[in-house]
Amino acid sequence: MVSRSLMVALLLPLLASSCYAQYYGGPWGGGYHASTAAEGYQRGLADVVRSAGQYNLDTSRANVNQEEANAAYIENRNRAQEVWFDMRRRNDAYRAEKAGPKVTSEQIFRINAQRAPNRLNDDQIDPVTGELHWPLLLTSMVYDPYRKVIDEGFEKRHQKGSFVNFDSHQNVVKAVDSMYGELKKRIRDYEPQQYVEANRFMEALSYDVRFPSS
Repeated sequence: MVSRSLMVALLLPLLASSCYAQYYGGPWGGGYHASTAAEGYQRGLADVVRSAGQYNLDTSRANVNQEEANAAYIENRNRAQEVWFDMRRRNDAYRAEKAGPKVTSEQIFRINAQRAPNRLNDDQIDPVTGELHWPLLLTSMVYDPYRKVIDEGFEKRHQKGSFVNFDSHQNVVKAVDSMYGELKKRIRDYEPQQYVEANRFMEALSYDVRFPSS
């Protein structure tokens, strides 16, 4: 709203011009007659009121436009979020459809069992005595310390049906792992066929030794 001081400042020039207005004639008998002081005051006051009303109207329209802009922004943002979440749900559904049904724990167990290597067969270990039938390559002197621990451990496991205790079992496990590691380090020293045979034996031995009993 326009203040009282502003209204006075706007009216003073109008009142001054009204007091000094003159009548001017012309060759055609026409002329201009200024308003009286009262008329000038009323016109000036009307202009002030009209200006104040126009200002209030413009301010009101600006506020409405701002509110409409804010509402449109919020609506667009909410719509964008809805579209993003909808696309994500569609993508998740597509991935789930492509992946197929989830594998059960029982199926995982069967798959792992199928992937696991076989235990030592009758050609690799004597089913009566528990004696290991080493491939020729693994009878090399470099493997003697490991073979001694492994042979004794497997024979005792076969005789008693299981390893004597946890420590004896772990000693055999460590000897097998160390021997297998030694073989892998020497892969370039052997003929391919000899290495494949020895590696196949150690793979089965490494799996079989994990079983405490024969």
